[in-house]
Amino acid sequence: MEPSANLLKKLNRSFKKLSPIEILEESINVVFKNKITYVCSFGTESAIILHMISKIDKNLQIILINTNFLFNETHQYKDYLMNRFDLNNLKEIFPDSNDLLLRDSKNVLWQTDQDNCCNIRKVMPLQKELKNYNAWISGRKSYHDDERKNLPILEIVNSKIVVNPLANVTKEFVDLYFEKENINRHPLFQKGYLSIGCIHCTKRTTNPDNIRSGRWSNKIKTECGIHYDKNK
Repeated sequence: MEPSANLLKKLNRSFKKLSPIEILEESINVVFKNKITYVCSFGTESAIILHMISKIDKNLQIILINTNFLFNETHQYKDYLMNRFDLNNLKEIFPDSNDLLLRDSKNVLWQTDQDNCCNIRKVMPLQKELKNYNAWISGRKSYHDDERKNLPILEIVNSKIVVNPLANVTKEFVDLYFEKENINRHPLFQKGYLSIGCIHCTKRTTNPDNIRSGRWSNKIKTECGIHYDKNK
């Protein structure tokens, strides 16, 4: 069932007064309860929400979309964060083997059609998994600009409410959080990767003022597609 616009408006109004961890706590313990999950990339800033979740519910379902093209460093960072925060409920989801066989049997689709590659390896597996939930948590932030510039705290995407607890934080907030909580950064962060996705479509950040400038470099594409509403 599609969440109502009135519900979304009401929640956005009340959540606007809350801190990021309060938004998470209200979403997990009150509004959505066992019908919410965190879709985590284990990228350069994922640790913040994971750390907050560890203070609320260490058994909350965490989902990693494993495209089969993730950096080894991302897997290492995943293990570090799960152990560091004592989180107990990670599920890795993968592209459907039949879809890969039919559309990308040689694993080269990323070279010619990045949108379709993302659709097969990320969007479709996630949509299938989200049938079990009413809402999911995203780590998107408005200071990342591009399509995220006017990001609301809550939005409706493909009939699910997406909670963006960090929508209104600043880069300074992020950097200070890592420092204050003494959390290691992603192994590729110090090498100039400020935003990290799949191996083939991620390069070092080319513009420090545009954190995602190393993603799909020299392409119009700026998002993988999991945040696009197919109903619009």
